[in-house]
Amino acid sequence: MVNVNNLGIKFNDTKILEDINFSVQNGEIVTLLGQSGCGKTTILRTIAGLQREHEGNICIGDVCVSSEDVYEQDREVGYIFQDYALFPHLNVEENISFALDKLSRKDRNKRVDELLEQFDIIPHRKKQIHQLSGGQQQRVAIARAMANKPKILLLDEPFANLDSQLRYKTKMWLKNLIKKYDLAAILVTHDKKEALSISDKIGIIHDKKLVQFDKTKTIYNEPINYYVANFLSEVNILPIEVINTLKLQWTSEKIAIIEISKCHISNYTSSFEVEIIDKAFCGEYYEVLVNIKSEEENKSIMIKSPLNNVDIEKKIYLHLKEEDIRIILK
Repeated sequence: MVNVNNLGIKFNDTKILEDINFSVQNGEIVTLLGQSGCGKTTILRTIAGLQREHEGNICIGDVCVSSEDVYEQDREVGYIFQDYALFPHLNVEENISFALDKLSRKDRNKRVDELLEQFDIIPHRKKQIHQLSGGQQQRVAIARAMANKPKILLLDEPFANLDSQLRYKTKMWLKNLIKKYDLAAILVTHDKKEALSISDKIGIIHDKKLVQFDKTKTIYNEPINYYVANFLSEVNILPIEVINTLKLQWTSEKIAIIEISKCHISNYTSSFEVEIIDKAFCGEYYEVLVNIKSEEENKSIMIKSPLNNVDIEKKIYLHLKEEDIRIILK
């Protein structure tokens, strides 16, 4: 449904994005993930037609919407903004009907009634926006975005203003909605857990480029480089001494990494004695910073551990499983 080819964007003489390529199919949720300010929202705005100046092209279905002769064509896109962009001077049903200005009054009222029922906000139809909770405001924003029955849904940090429990419920509800109506959805976020839990595919944006784009499990299990690996799951870079002791195959262009959660310490002897440098209580576990003892090099490693069976007055050892270690590009 959506194809982005060689997309590049610059503001004045400053390059923001370059050589961005990805596609989204019907019924598919693609998440663009990256640090704040990396250009994720700019990509959404370009697909929606709000950012006109760009290199490359964007195709929706069989139509290249980047060309000037079709630029004003209806792109069948629904856009949900981070702050919802609801009109404070209009009530709920007026906000929703605002997107239906091309329909007759009768058809417009009928569609609004359908949306109010579909999104379970009938009791709030006459309320002003400030009278709604964050979750209710989001449902109004989604109802408005869905009013014209779009084929593509663009979502810019849609869960950012919700508390954790409501965020989870809304995320699952929205995921089911996208699948039910066979929409092509593009989500922008900087929250890796959010991206992993809702996406069919993920694209990681870094240093103006889409450095990796793949199925969610593939990109998590097979990151192309350290940036992607550390962005999706906290990892330690293992020192050369550990690599040599375990006889791992590596080159100067690569590093050995392991997820923090897969590093363990105990008083049972292993090849790597460590000393605790610092620890912080985090509820279910401690974040523990340790140094690997060595005559040649001390290397800090971060570990998540309950510390239940660790006597810090005795010698402490690091335990690693070779199958948990990955050799990747720096």
